[in-house]
Amino acid sequence: MRIWTVSFEPTVFQEVTSIVDVANLLGTSVKQLIYLLYVRWETERYTSFAIAKRTGGTRTISAPKPELKRIQRRLADFLQDNLTPKTCAHGFARGRNIASNAEEHVHHRIVLNIDLSDFFPTINFGRVRGVFMAQPFGASPKVATLLAQICCHEGSLPQGAPTSPVVSNMICFRMDAQLMRLAKEHGCFYTRYADDISFSKRKGEFPAELATVGDNGKAVVGKSLRDIIEHNGFRVHPLKVHLHHNTTRQMVTGLTVNNRVNVPRAFIRNIRAMIHDWRVNGYEAAETRHHANYYSHPHRSVKPPLRKIIEGKLSFLKMISGVDDPVRQNLQRQFVNVCEEYKAVMEDEGIMHDFFICHASEDKDDLVRPLAEALRSWGVSVWYDEYMLTIGDDLREMIDAGLANSRYGIVVLSPRFFGVKKTWPKREVGALFAMEDADGKSRVLPIWHEVTQPDVAKRSPTLARILAWHSADFSPEELAAKFRDFIVTRRR
Repeated sequence: MRIWTVSFEPTVFQEVTSIVDVANLLGTSVKQLIYLLYVRWETERYTSFAIAKRTGGTRTISAPKPELKRIQRRLADFLQDNLTPKTCAHGFARGRNIASNAEEHVHHRIVLNIDLSDFFPTINFGRVRGVFMAQPFGASPKVATLLAQICCHEGSLPQGAPTSPVVSNMICFRMDAQLMRLAKEHGCFYTRYADDISFSKRKGEFPAELATVGDNGKAVVGKSLRDIIEHNGFRVHPLKVHLHHNTTRQMVTGLTVNNRVNVPRAFIRNIRAMIHDWRVNGYEAAETRHHANYYSHPHRSVKPPLRKIIEGKLSFLKMISGVDDPVRQNLQRQFVNVCEEYKAVMEDEGIMHDFFICHASEDKDDLVRPLAEALRSWGVSVWYDEYMLTIGDDLREMIDAGLANSRYGIVVLSPRFFGVKKTWPKREVGALFAMEDADGKSRVLPIWHEVTQPDVAKRSPTLARILAWHSADFSPEELAAKFRDFIVTRRR
């Protein structure tokens, strides 16, 4: 059973017979290739450094120098363009990620997770050379040697080279095929993300051929599973074998899978705590505290800005839970209150709006709708009920979110607005003023529509003191142009 779908002719590497052919394939010169592989010392081709593991110890990263990295990237792109792994392999495959890997195990009774020890260092030069010589590549020994030299560092795949991920998937194709077959024989599901292997079963007892629970209560890898892994040149990490029943928290590649793919609660709490620390104690104090807690290891010398850390976590949460996830949107609203620049991200996602239009429904036809349409035509993001609300929506929840995620509120003051029965427009204005009190930023932008300042002063002296535009003086399109100019200057 293959895990690769091959989209090129299987003789492609058989036709590459010399270093000239390899150089042409990778878009470089023979002179450059010879210099990088045979003239330059191997220690000069890479920059190696150690990073701390979450579980303790360090991991060595060997990053190729720019000239070699460009060649490796072209080879990796070529392989990824022409090879598509089967559904079991989710690591380093385009269109797949840890979320798609975890999705295969959602709502299953038992989940088994194991790690392979020293994954990349285990894949030595001989194995890489061999995989290029085997089908479907069929490279000659000379060409396979050259390709392996491009991919390897100090006799194995380096963690940090662009070629290592896709080549590791190529190396694992036989093991993946055998593990897929083993899983199918026992009614289980199998996926692999790099060195993380997961099996799960929806119903019934978990097969002893895959894993059992030992006398000490810890999971033990079954003989059939261990034999396949070791026969393919890998080893099971003895401390990273876990069986999870659905009565406990089930994790696959760091994500919970009991009911749906989700991040652990601790991940959400961590983001919330960072934002809270920033809001209460200021940016510098929060950043210093976070670096002390999470970057004190001597091998974690690079300390990214706290803002970038939070943005990265929110971006990761988007990949897992989606742009419409209410938990993420709540965190975004908290974050934008301390980081004004993040509004641009929310605007790009359609979450943050330039204006919320507060109005009486009777004023839609002659002013509000034409104003909203003109603003949108200018590329201005508008929260307007006809655009945002659909049947079945929770009105209060949607309006609260619209107000919280808008920079300013355009308030159309008219005789209808001040009507006795008009409660929602007044609540919206009250919310805008509450937001102003909270952060000291002006938000209310009035339009006087068929009213004068004395009329407004009789109903709301607070609103009457705010400079406004008169709808009698400008068409809806002209008002839209003024608001557009206003928001453009504020975005700079």
